[in-house]
Amino acid sequence: MANIDLVTDNRIRVVESFVQMTLPAGEDLTAGQVVRIHPDTGRFVKAGAASSTTAFAYGIVVRSVAAGMPVTAIRHGVLDGFDLDDLDYNNPVFLSDTAGALADATGTETVVLGRVIPGTATTLGTAYDKMLYVEPATSVTLVQAPANGGDGDGA
Repeated sequence: MANIDLVTDNRIRVVESFVQMTLPAGEDLTAGQVVRIHPDTGRFVKAGAASSTTAFAYGIVVRSVAAGMPVTAIRHGVLDGFDLDDLDYNNPVFLSDTAGALADATGTETVVLGRVIPGTATTLGTAYDKMLYVEPATSVTLVQAPANGGDGDGA
């Protein structure tokens, strides 16, 4: 598994944003890092696939900030600025075991953050750029139906 870096440090371009949220940073954050919402503080902190407790990713922050400062994270949208040259179009991008990082393969916990898509964030008429369509997978807990087909009250 290799982490995916930004082409230019601390620089990310939001091409389209469909769902985003702005919250205070619970720690120093760098543009392009994957964040989750801390369950106790309600602040953005780095997400990581090394543990199921840190693997629920909200989205990707768009700028670098110090702890306590407000920062916006894109949950669903298109971002440009990641070095995706080694990935094919439609390849998934994963949450890394390294806190805040994206990766080209699964970590300890499998969390798909999005896919590589073609786009033209630069000059129209040139070759397509490889961009990241951000859409973090969410964890779903299934509730098993009662065996008797009823409502579970035993009657």
